[in-house]
Amino acid sequence: MICQLCAHVVETYAKRAISKCSDTTVLLGCPRAAIAELDNLRSSTSVADHKTLDPILLFVCMSTKEAKPTLAGAQIKTRKRNIAVPLDPGSFADAVVQIFQDSKEGDDLEKNLQAAVKVLESVELDFSRYGETLFEVLFAGGRMAAGGNVVSEKENKRLDFTVMSAGADRESILLYIKMFQQLIRRRPFLIKSLENTLSKLLKSLDFYDNSARHKVAIATARVFSMKIGVLPDRVLMSLINDRMIAKGTILDFITAFFTDYLATDSMDDLVQLLRKARLDDRLLDFFPPQKRNLTDFDAHFKAEGLTKLVEHNNKKVAEKQLEGLKTELTDMITQDPPTPVDECLAAIKAKKAEFSLADSELVKIIFTVLIDAISTVGKNGQQILSLILKQIKINAKLLTSFTTSGRVESSLINHVQVCPTLLRKS
Repeated sequence: MICQLCAHVVETYAKRAISKCSDTTVLLGCPRAAIAELDNLRSSTSVADHKTLDPILLFVCMSTKEAKPTLAGAQIKTRKRNIAVPLDPGSFADAVVQIFQDSKEGDDLEKNLQAAVKVLESVELDFSRYGETLFEVLFAGGRMAAGGNVVSEKENKRLDFTVMSAGADRESILLYIKMFQQLIRRRPFLIKSLENTLSKLLKSLDFYDNSARHKVAIATARVFSMKIGVLPDRVLMSLINDRMIAKGTILDFITAFFTDYLATDSMDDLVQLLRKARLDDRLLDFFPPQKRNLTDFDAHFKAEGLTKLVEHNNKKVAEKQLEGLKTELTDMITQDPPTPVDECLAAIKAKKAEFSLADSELVKIIFTVLIDAISTVGKNGQQILSLILKQIKINAKLLTSFTTSGRVESSLINHVQVCPTLLRKS
């Protein structure tokens, strides 16, 4: 409110001064002349008018700013801004196709690919922006559209020797994977582009025929086998697709993938790969819902010659079921009153028949559960030993029913000697 009042007063004084000034343009146009004019007007007026002119003179002096000097002939540079260049993957794809076509000499595919790689290593193309386009050209011959099909435009070129046009065997596709490895060694940031391209191919498997799926499976297996740097979880998780699983497409692909991978690598390597992809416990999820059981799993992979995979899966399932049996048996023995021995024995035999559990593993679980069920609070060593013997005598039928051979007895004896629960209680 005070500021508005002051402004009103100054404006009023200014109008009075301008009305008395002989040249208003001097007062408004040139600050120095305005001050001189106001000073002259003040000296020629009476003392009573000084009260009117003094605030005007003070206001003009405070609001006066002299122009800064400028250097004649100097050029003021405008600030550079990031100019957004529009995407043009079509031109990049044409450039890559042209490089491979110009490098082609004769029918030796390996030499032609090596010659093209040398040109790609020295050419100035925006690989960081169009890395996925590069691998799409090398896989399919051109830019890939939705559904895995190549974009068909008259003005766009198409590469005639690619992964999809190669033979459906390891030797033919391995040449292209070696080329990928060389490109990634020169430009490691292309790993992400290769991951995205492989994921796009896996999501489009149902648009390809069996031969093309087999080629993609071999190429994917070789990428992981050669340890180029592609992360398994960013590629193989694309296989969890309910639509393609229901059709059986994923099962066909994963079978070809396992077959080619195990041809050069061990089962331990495959297990580690699946663990990194977070798929080691989800092998049954690759089967259609109506075939998602252990019987169909074993029959399918045994028919494909993947016996090691079947054995590994059975071992994995057995370990999981043994853990479940241990929990169930603990609840039966520790409840008050304890479950009768005959009922416990029937439950164990049912689990054994359903999942083909080994006797040597069953007796270990039974002995561990019996020892864990003993309460040793406030007991000395002699009392604990008496409780252990009593527990074994009461439930001896559970152990004798499965110790049917000397090998199982030997396994139980070894387990008793190193049983951590027994050592801790004793």
